[in-house]
Amino acid sequence: MKTCMLALFGILLMTTFSFAQDYKHPYGLVSKEGKVTDSTGQHIGWITNDGNIKDAAGTKIAHVGADGKVVDAKTGKTIGHAPKNGTFIYHFDKNVTDTLTTSYPANGTCEVKNSKGEIVVVVHENYKQTGACAYHCLAMHKKGKHMKMK
Repeated sequence: MKTCMLALFGILLMTTFSFAQDYKHPYGLVSKEGKVTDSTGQHIGWITNDGNIKDAAGTKIAHVGADGKVVDAKTGKTIGHAPKNGTFIYHFDKNVTDTLTTSYPANGTCEVKNSKGEIVVVVHENYKQTGACAYHCLAMHKKGKHMKMK
């Protein structure tokens, strides 16, 4: 009887700890290789070391220049700004501007948070400046939306 109770207690304890693990993140990811996945783990595109943002099919949708300006590949217009401090400024409409702020690297990754302080995406430290931008552009592209500059 003691053995049975001990086994049940052990199973209960292991079940409790397994629920505490965070195996699936409720946010996107930009890997060391530049692969961008959404919050469901679906591959939505790439960002290259030279700042090109490509969708999952390999079509270039935007470019982040050395000056931090994000330029739409089709129109050539500036659609956002990614300054060197890791903050990405994006525009939805003529009057709405918001930011994504990137944390300092910890264990090789940076957390990107929206203005509410919620984690939106985790980026590899290689993409600290451009990772938030790539994620946002690709997520908007996936939804069929187009960003506009003020």
